[in-house]
Amino acid sequence: MTYELELVEAVDKLTELMGNFQNQILSGDLKSFTLRQLYYIELINKHENISVSEIAKMLDVKKSTVSIAINQLIDRGIVTKIQSNEDKRFYFLGLTPKGENIIKIHMQVHKNAIKKILDVLNEDEVENFIKIIGKITASGL
Repeated sequence: MTYELELVEAVDKLTELMGNFQNQILSGDLKSFTLRQLYYIELINKHENISVSEIAKMLDVKKSTVSIAINQLIDRGIVTKIQSNEDKRFYFLGLTPKGENIIKIHMQVHKNAIKKILDVLNEDEVENFIKIIGKITASGL
């Protein structure tokens, strides 16, 4: 078997695993969210006082696209807008208690997946895996 064929098969298997991981993320209490919505919730959790504009810039998408998704999350009671004290035209985004619960569930799914990976790979393999994924993603395939 050629390296090309082995690589295609390996990528197919990885794609299947990632699909399974996405299915785990989008099940249970998280099944009513899209992956994009969960990513926005994760960004809001990670970046205190982030704005819609900053999310759009980080992800290189239109502000209107982010606004629509954020407004849906606001309507669902997951995200809240907090008006700036310095500039009343500016709003920061934050998570409501309901949103904080969603991120806890989401992060637990991540932790479970990481635990499974750490059960299979040793420390050197994990380090190499991270480097390889970084190199591939940096190439912009």
